[in-house]
Order: sequence, then structure tokens, then C-alpha cells
Amino acid sequence: MKKLLSLILVICSLLGGNAYAETVEEKRSSYIYNNLSSEYTECQHYYLIASEAMKTNDPDSKIIKNAVDSSKLAGELAFMYGDEAGMTVDGMLARTKLLVDDMLKSMDNNYANISVLLVRYGEKCKSMIETPEVRNQFWINKANEKYK
Repeated sequence: MKKLLSLILVICSLLGGNAYAETVEEKRSSYIYNNLSSEYTECQHYYLIASEAMKTNDPDSKIIKNAVDSSKLAGELAFMYGDEAGMTVDGMLARTKLLVDDMLKSMDNNYANISVLLVRYGEKCKSMIETPEVRNQFWINKANEKYK
């Protein structure tokens, strides 16, 4: 009797698990949106930190305004993609804290070391703001490889 009950429980859990299983397309979408959200969060804070570092040289620079504008755009995209990936606001805020802590640590909490972030994020973030479709396609291709 115990064996029969165990078998029924195993079958029910397997059948019930299938009802909640993600389709391949859902897995791809989640993967794409999560990665885009993460990268745009990086860019948002890269541009924000860079704008603060630039203020030490020329607080009224047009370059600072461009960096702040890019940070805002990246932030909007990060939130939009995070939402599409099913992330909560708390999850996105936690991701932000981890990224900012890592960025500040990598430059030893000193704006004089902003070059560390420039090398790490500069070209990628510039490209993501100017031609977002290229990065989107990158993650679409990765998702298609990962989830066949």
C-alpha cells in the first residue's frame, strides 16, 4: 500500500510540475530580458558614476549632461526589461546595489580611477545606447543557442 501511495505521489508531482513548466520560448524571453536588464543596469550606473567623476573637472560640461541622459535612458530600459523578465522592484534594486558596490570597489572608491570603469563599460554601453538592436540580437542569438 505504501508503495502504491508513493507511486501515486510521484506521478502527481510529475504531472503537476509539467503544468508549471516554462515553454522554450518563455525560457528564451526570460533569458534575453534578464540579461538586457542586467547590462542596462550596468550602463545606467556606469554613466551616473562617470558623470560624477567628470564634475570634478568641469561641473557645467555638456558631456556630463549627455552622460546623465544616457544613464536615465539605460535605467528606463533596465527597468522595462527587468519587468519583462519577471523581476520584482526589490530584485532590481538589489541587483543595482551589487553592481554599484562592485563598480565603486573596482575604482577604489576614487573618481581619479574612473578609467577602470571606462575600460570595462565604456564601449559596450555607448554601443548599447546608440544601437540597442545589436545587443538585443546578441542575446536573442545566445538564447536560441541555449534553449533549443
